[in-house]
Amino acid sequence: MNIMSVLMATTALMAGMPAMAQEIAAESSAAQDSAAIADIIVTAQKREQNIQDVPVAITVVSADALASVGGSQLEDLTKLAPSLTITQGGDLNNNVISLRGVGTSAFSVGVEQSVLVIVDGVANGLPGQGFNDLDDIERIEVLRGPQSTLFGKAASAGVISVTTRAPSDNFTGEAQILVTDDNEQRYSLGLSGPITSTLGFRINGSVGRFEGNINELQTGTTINGRDSENVRAKLRFEPSSIFDATLIGFYNKTRTDCCAFVTIERTPGAVSSFGLPSSVSLAGITPGKDNFDVRVDPIPTADSESYGGSLAMNLEVGSHTLTQIFAMAHYNSQDLSDFDGSFGPGFGQPNGLVQGGNFDGNTLSHELRLTSPGGNALQYVIGSFYARNANERTFRRVGPIANANWVGRSTSETIAVFGQADWEVVTGSRIIAGLRVNHEDVSFQYQRFNSNGGNPPFFTTGDAADTALTGKFGVQQDFSNDVMAFATYSRGYKGQGFDLTSSFVRPTHPASRPIEPETADSYELGLRSSMFDRRVTVNLTAFWTDYDNFQSQALEPELGGAFILANVGSVRTRGVESELFVRATDWLRFNGSAAYIDAKVRSYPNGECYFGQTAAQGCLPNATGGRSQDLVGAALPNSPEWKFNVGADMNVPLGNLPVDLTFNSNYTWQSEAFFALTNDPATRQDAYGITNLSIGFEEKKSQRYSITLLARNLFDVNYFGTIRNDASSFADNPYPNASPVTNIIGLRARDSARYLGVRLAFRY
Repeated sequence: MNIMSVLMATTALMAGMPAMAQEIAAESSAAQDSAAIADIIVTAQKREQNIQDVPVAITVVSADALASVGGSQLEDLTKLAPSLTITQGGDLNNNVISLRGVGTSAFSVGVEQSVLVIVDGVANGLPGQGFNDLDDIERIEVLRGPQSTLFGKAASAGVISVTTRAPSDNFTGEAQILVTDDNEQRYSLGLSGPITSTLGFRINGSVGRFEGNINELQTGTTINGRDSENVRAKLRFEPSSIFDATLIGFYNKTRTDCCAFVTIERTPGAVSSFGLPSSVSLAGITPGKDNFDVRVDPIPTADSESYGGSLAMNLEVGSHTLTQIFAMAHYNSQDLSDFDGSFGPGFGQPNGLVQGGNFDGNTLSHELRLTSPGGNALQYVIGSFYARNANERTFRRVGPIANANWVGRSTSETIAVFGQADWEVVTGSRIIAGLRVNHEDVSFQYQRFNSNGGNPPFFTTGDAADTALTGKFGVQQDFSNDVMAFATYSRGYKGQGFDLTSSFVRPTHPASRPIEPETADSYELGLRSSMFDRRVTVNLTAFWTDYDNFQSQALEPELGGAFILANVGSVRTRGVESELFVRATDWLRFNGSAAYIDAKVRSYPNGECYFGQTAAQGCLPNATGGRSQDLVGAALPNSPEWKFNVGADMNVPLGNLPVDLTFNSNYTWQSEAFFALTNDPATRQDAYGITNLSIGFEEKKSQRYSITLLARNLFDVNYFGTIRNDASSFADNPYPNASPVTNIIGLRARDSARYLGVRLAFRY
């Protein structure tokens, strides 16, 4: 393949250029007022900048901030970034990451995500890859709004960029142990330092064990737990001041007995569609929002394994920096879940009707960019990007009823060139302009192996291509050294895709209607300010974004209520975000952030009806003979209108004692939200707030040792990662006919009940 030849040639060229270039050594330092808030350096514009100078809506989460909320998972970021929500699915590949109310809810491997997860400059392929453990973190940048100019894979709603720690100049090591009273243990170990004067290393490994927080009464075990092993290694080669190369390798393995939904509400005496009475399936269980008991057979599982690596090289060419990132990764997961809700043998199968399969993904990417020096009147970044994602989903449901056996394969190939510049036309006034040309080829194969209801085995393929022009334009004004404002327009884009979920119902569906690209027009006004000798930082962002051809999972009445992937219409998200940081004293700091987000459907005249919805509630006959509702004005899924968090950090000297007292508190609150695009009232989660506290002691002289006692969800507030209306599995009526049966189920979050723990840390 010609593109591969180009990539390999570029790699060889960059590796050899340091020998031909002149070594330049120039370092500068500036004294900093110890009372001021330290500069936060980000790479949101592909160069290192102080966050207060960046005209981008961005939240930065440090490793310490993540630990303060018990963080080792992506879900924990929602307590620190108010515009971020995560809706949990039956397994990690069905989780939905949303920013400002916008995310991609899809089972299909043939569609990209609206929110892109990037680790050390490399974009993940399948959604499940983003939910590996967060280990050895330097910082996490949550970039809100469309990021379709500078980042490799275009992202229509935002980017979560994770940066892990680099090899250190001196030999260092650290170890941590976390133990909780609800049977979670986490162990991590890291080593870093020089191997030679030009070669350094860093290696980090962790093991996590969590039994779960759900009682499975049929077997008497605890489920919805997670076991994980993670290793990441880095080698950094820096033979001169003008060249460096970092080689990264990683391996992650996760095993879960997840994810079982608890029953929140069910009509007494209801019988499932497979004949199982509630007196059996709910034996010993009291439905409710405080229910932590289930009966399932078999216990659901979702295991995954991923590995890969990247090579990043930076070469100074004159005053410019040439950067190359080449990466490859593999991801595989296997899932299994109950389908009929019964226990023991049934339908000729040892566990009744079960379903599951594999997700398999391979990614390859190459990015090459040239960055001009900072501090000049004209600054710019230009580059190219290539990526190939090959994903596969196999699915099987055995038994004489609703059996399925199919495989869907999706391939996407992206080639893009991009550039962005800012020009200081007069002192303090800048014009920002960026442009990206993106071409994508997508294709799929679908094969059904079994015969169900008279439908014969089937094989079909399809492909599509699209070229898009996206970009960014704006102005930035410095009113003083500590106050900056900006106004920008950005064009967001997410490419075409194929629906590989409804194919076992209607095999010709994916080939007949590939979904159109999702586009976004986004407008932002921002203010970045520091005051009181930089002890206080206040940042404000107002935004308005319109999405067309919004891609989402939906139910289609004409397919008997089957899930399909479609362009469901147009949506709008608008609102205001604020962030506050206060350094009250040398030992006391406060932080807070808040978001008001109005994320609504603008146009979706033929939206799905929720189960049991009546004509009086808006479910009416449509032109195709089915029924639908006009969803204009409906709130987007899991998008609370209000969300905020406040926190405090203290490090109090204790006189002549050899330790300092450390204290952290964090409170996160959000207003009510629907988990379903239909705004089904059964899926509404009421407003709630979560409080986290920690108190500890840290060795004063070198901060080598610390012990921290922690409390998560201090006031034991029950909430859910998702809520579903599952009445259709308990009613003998075709979707979406009205039914008196109620069956509301929910998936509990990790911290949906209070737990206590202790963390021991050692570093040298």
